[in-house]
Amino acid sequence: MKKILLPLLILGLCINAGMAQEKQKKEKQPKDLPSPIVEVWGGMGMSSVAGTLSKAEKRLTGLFGAGFTLPLTRQNNIHFEGAYTFQGFKYKPQIYPVDDTTAIALELAEQRFNYFKLTVQDRYFFDRKRTYYVNGGLYLGYLSNSRFQANYELIDTETGKEVHHEIDDDNSDIFRTFDLGLTGGIGVRLGNKALSNFTIEARFSYGLINVAKPVEGEKPKARNLYGVLKLGVDIPVRE
Repeated sequence: MKKILLPLLILGLCINAGMAQEKQKKEKQPKDLPSPIVEVWGGMGMSSVAGTLSKAEKRLTGLFGAGFTLPLTRQNNIHFEGAYTFQGFKYKPQIYPVDDTTAIALELAEQRFNYFKLTVQDRYFFDRKRTYYVNGGLYLGYLSNSRFQANYELIDTETGKEVHHEIDDDNSDIFRTFDLGLTGGIGVRLGNKALSNFTIEARFSYGLINVAKPVEGEKPKARNLYGVLKLGVDIPVRE
């Protein structure tokens, strides 16, 4: 009888311990933790650079991408993004003297950058319904394409004769491959929080790296500036 009772007692203790552990796990898990969110979006914005390129002006640009939001609490979340952005800047139209008899009249000139970007942010919702939020974090960009495009007139200053020229050249060799910077914004989610939402977000990014390489003894400085308005749709992930 004792031989039968001892295994039964051990089995009962194991079952009790397992049930206690399971109960403890359930108690530790937040009952009101929201579902993770998948988001797709696109947008338009203005880009330029800060630094020694004083003739740089803003350029109308765009972007598109996808994101994933992982809740830590009901208000606080980690947000991940992958995006493809169209950036760059314009040069002011002006006349550049080449020598005593020749000048260049710059009509239109743009520096174009295309970046693959990975972003990690902290996203915080102001309200329990998770409608209004702010976010901030870091981005890492990979330069996939860099081109200089321009229209200009080559002027003979003695005769006044003008010859039209166009340039569309790859100049990725004078810019760094990677960019790193800060990014942050404010946004709103409109819709049925349990099914899908239309998202609107205003965001600004500031580059921490000088993306211009030294050229012929000169050391130009250019840090990417990028302000965008994003429109998207997010969908809670159902378990």
